[in-house]
Amino acid sequence: MKSYDIIVLGVGSAGSRAANTAHQAGKSVLGIDGGERLGGLCILRGCMPTKTLLETAHRLHEIRVAEPFGIQVGEPQVDFEAMMDRMRSLVERFRNAKVNAIKSAGYELRRGTARFLDPHHIELDGEKIHGKAFILCTGSKVRPIPVPVEEGADVRTSDDLFKLLEVPSRVVVLGAGAVGLEFAQWLARIGCKVLLGNRSPLLRRKDPEMGEELRDALCEEMEVLAPARIEEILKGEDGGARVRFELHDGKERLVDCDFVLDALGRIPNYEGLGLEAAGLRLKGERLASNDFLQTEVPHIFVAGDTTGTRLILHDANLEGQRAARNAIRVIEGEEGLQGPDPRIPPFDVIFSDPPFASVGKSWIDLDQEGILFREATKFFPKQGRGICMGVRHGFMRLLANPQTGKVLGCQILGPRADDLIHVPMAVIAMGGSVHDMLRFPWYHPTLAESFVEVARELSGQCGGQKE
Repeated sequence: MKSYDIIVLGVGSAGSRAANTAHQAGKSVLGIDGGERLGGLCILRGCMPTKTLLETAHRLHEIRVAEPFGIQVGEPQVDFEAMMDRMRSLVERFRNAKVNAIKSAGYELRRGTARFLDPHHIELDGEKIHGKAFILCTGSKVRPIPVPVEEGADVRTSDDLFKLLEVPSRVVVLGAGAVGLEFAQWLARIGCKVLLGNRSPLLRRKDPEMGEELRDALCEEMEVLAPARIEEILKGEDGGARVRFELHDGKERLVDCDFVLDALGRIPNYEGLGLEAAGLRLKGERLASNDFLQTEVPHIFVAGDTTGTRLILHDANLEGQRAARNAIRVIEGEEGLQGPDPRIPPFDVIFSDPPFASVGKSWIDLDQEGILFREATKFFPKQGRGICMGVRHGFMRLLANPQTGKVLGCQILGPRADDLIHVPMAVIAMGGSVHDMLRFPWYHPTLAESFVEVARELSGQCGGQKE
């Protein structure tokens, strides 16, 4: 019977980082991946194909609104097949690079679905294999729709949209997280009539005011029902689907569509793992684990989407590395497991147009935690570079400690928010203040100059060392 120091189940972003980290530390490592194709969710069915399709959609939109900039053009035509071919070609390019990196890493790699026989043994293709420690990186799957769905109703997931052969006529998108917002806008901009439904207002947990601003922007391209309660999904009279909503005023709304896109979230994928045999149990939809990514069975760890917490690639990479280091400590009998780096704030991006990005605390977080703060905002339609760009929607909000001026968080809804958010992320990670942000020049004219204005306003309201 073969035995390994560490067995990694699932070799996507988190799993490949975990396996490589353990291998580089001199441990015997077996990586097992049961996916249809090797490469990971982000490359195959997540970040990369989605952003490739969005790039086409956003460029289409820029052409359509070019007239105010002195450009006369006709209505652009979408070559759907060419757009999808480009997406698939780039996915294959990214996949090849990822697969080559995995195969050249040096640890043993096998394909197949493993299941636990007991806490230290798995079965793979009829073979019993021993592991001193395990790291579960088996990814996630679409959360089941929590309302009745009539048999025959056409309900699809984001995976299905990558297989479309033509632009659908009308789609109802359920869910206003990153997946729902991004696919809704892609569909709308390539010529589909879209209704976006969500049970709560947009960005309710981050910044409701920015949510209203985003809603105003999206309503120029699609219908938005948020808040609206999804009651049931029925089979359409001529195929497709019919969605029954209860609106915030109690009225009912029936919407017919070609199909429903289920973008209501994802949950960890533990199918076929034999968790009970390993002594593991679920806590709701996910495995119970601590800050060290350690489950209730001390030598079994989780990382990436399998944690069921933050399903984001950069977090998956960090978790994979941390899980491997902690697994090594456990099998070597060492104390002092590694928790998350307290200097690194959580940050998120939604690649809509305008994009939304958030880092650190929001004013909602600070209110709930009873932490005092000061805030300053800058609207991009009234900012120099924003005016030149013709920006119509969006603003930046910076939050700081009133005693020290230390930056606590930042939310941005506006052009290039996905890039701009790295400025406050770095400031927070280094323990910087709004006063620090005023100690160096900001190039003019740039969108980044907005940081100068909000930092200057907060510097006047906050204590701490100033120049």
